[in-house]
Amino acid sequence: MAMTEPRRRPQAFLARLAQQPRERAAVEIARNLGFVLNTRKACGSVVADFGLGDYECEVNTHHAVAILCTEMLAAVRRNEPRLTGPAVRLLGRRRYNLVRFEIAGRLDGHDCLFDVDIDTTTRWIEVQVVETLER
Repeated sequence: MAMTEPRRRPQAFLARLAQQPRERAAVEIARNLGFVLNTRKACGSVVADFGLGDYECEVNTHHAVAILCTEMLAAVRRNEPRLTGPAVRLLGRRRYNLVRFEIAGRLDGHDCLFDVDIDTTTRWIEVQVVETLER
């Protein structure tokens, strides 16, 4: 049986229009997750459950983190089908106003990790590819 390359989704319209080279799938996923996770429920979308926000109602920090992990995992599962078997975990505080989470999953049959930094002052979320492990 011959191994075939996984089918890639077409490049974004504006990138094709500008004739830009294709980005790695992991970079595309990081950008997409950044858009999704920076959207606030009921504020940035006509879809009521798109984005994050439930964790902000919790006054207990421990419970807020648990809700945030659950929300992020649901958002990844719902909005990024290229990443299979996703998991979210808290890595800890990076600076006085920055908390880091990790999203792990499989992309095209390989392990893939993303750092998710959340600024606790502005609630801005940055998603970056850590690595894609080919075995």
